[in-house]
Amino acid sequence: MNDIDNQGMPTPSELLARQFKFARDSTITLLGEFDEETARWRPTPHNNNALWLAGHLFMGTSDFRQMLGWPEREGGPEVDQDFNMGGFFHEDKDYPSFAAFANALIAERDELVEAIKGMTAEDLAKPTEGPLAGLCPQHVDLVSLMIAHENLHNGQLYFLRRGLGKEPLIK
Repeated sequence: MNDIDNQGMPTPSELLARQFKFARDSTITLLGEFDEETARWRPTPHNNNALWLAGHLFMGTSDFRQMLGWPEREGGPEVDQDFNMGGFFHEDKDYPSFAAFANALIAERDELVEAIKGMTAEDLAKPTEGPLAGLCPQHVDLVSLMIAHENLHNGQLYFLRRGLGKEPLIK
């Protein structure tokens, strides 16, 4: 039996937490398809690679933590501004390893799931402040954007892994 059968209908926070967990678990699965060498592969010079995507997701989660008023993460690699929105991977720069970003994304998964699950109706209804307030008027919208952001970049990771000649994950 699943949680719905055992405990009645899940709360909005529980549903969001499940969606984020699914998205992050997908990220973790996809990251496991790359090594240090393949994580730097780009199909064209204009594409970002798996290393950039992992660093970008790591950086993005920090931004969402800040906007939602959650504690900053402890540890993890230093993130260059090249990983920010609109940033770009530079072949000649010394970035943290792909493994460092992948391990950091894995390490924070449960903490983020619990933070989302622990949000009350009042927390979800809080107004968003700052540059995303027009796009995400309430914190529930920020959490939804965090999930959508993860899934968007999972699609890009999937594209890259297929470009490396790997078989589909689901057949």
